[in-house]
Amino acid sequence: MNKNSRPTLSQVASLAGVSTSSASLILNNREGVSFTAETIERVHTAAAQLGYMVKSSRSSRGDMLLDEHTIVVLAPTPISPYYATLVQSIDQSARSCGFETMVYYTYRDPQRENHLVTLLRKATVAGVIFTMAPQAAEPVEELNRTVPVVVIGDRDRTLDVDTVETRNFVAGVMIARYLLQLGHTHIAYISTTLNSVNTARTQRLEGLQQTFREECPEGTILVRSRDITPVEELNTTLVEHQVGFQLCQECLKESNLTAFVAVNDMVAYGVMDCLLSNNHRIPEDYSVCAFDNNFPSRMTAVSLTTVDSHIEDKGHNAFDILHTKICQSPGDAPAYITRIEYPHQLIVRGSTAAPRIG
Repeated sequence: MNKNSRPTLSQVASLAGVSTSSASLILNNREGVSFTAETIERVHTAAAQLGYMVKSSRSSRGDMLLDEHTIVVLAPTPISPYYATLVQSIDQSARSCGFETMVYYTYRDPQRENHLVTLLRKATVAGVIFTMAPQAAEPVEELNRTVPVVVIGDRDRTLDVDTVETRNFVAGVMIARYLLQLGHTHIAYISTTLNSVNTARTQRLEGLQQTFREECPEGTILVRSRDITPVEELNTTLVEHQVGFQLCQECLKESNLTAFVAVNDMVAYGVMDCLLSNNHRIPEDYSVCAFDNNFPSRMTAVSLTTVDSHIEDKGHNAFDILHTKICQSPGDAPAYITRIEYPHQLIVRGSTAAPRIG
């Protein structure tokens, strides 16, 4: 081995004859796992022979510890069941392989995201998972040159990192066709900030609109959105619910609407609460559907029709891709990008039915 190259965990594991995750568990003295004394000795002997040391780095604030057995997860918000489920599924897979997770929240603030990426370029971590599409591709691609990165997000062929993807345009088409089959021709699309950065939201809308243009040109889609600032995202825990409630209230002035499509399940809960508070019945008076299939949506009291995006599977898969990259020696890194795409599935529940008559 080149004297100037730093030994890797995978090299220690190979020399000791164990898996990379086993070597990580042993060298970090993880609780709740057991190995024979012989295996533990082999791993420590291999580490000593190679000159391998567990390195760590503290942030400039000195209040968090990162090391090469830490997976950093970036998420927009802790309050959303979608992102909470993603983070937990990543943590489940990471812990099973001897890694810890550290979660940072961006609140969709591009400056904060860039600041975190800059810090991560200087830190010692095993890898980074974005649970959303990054707002700027170049800094993330630069980070990926030194630290393994995986992104969970909408299909994007311009991002040069490994990704776990869904096609939100297709999800919009799926919802549109379902509502048209039920007989809904005048619907409302309710969303938080709609712009080029939030591609999942715009792609869902475009799928709806194109399907209506092609299959029901006489139909209408009323689009209502409200911009949410990073400060509001940080300081208002129920901001998505509030947006759904407020925008639904505005839409009730339109007499021909029979269905609401919310940009995600959290916004849909606000829409449903608004309808019920105005003494409307769901689905007899209005149908409501959304995207994500968060865990509350399957509860009987909610029973929301929604598009399933395989949240837990995406989290597990993202870590699996990252773990494969972590275990590779620097000279063995593949010259290709892994892109895994999950198909959508419409989950029909009690919030949708044929439109009211009259």
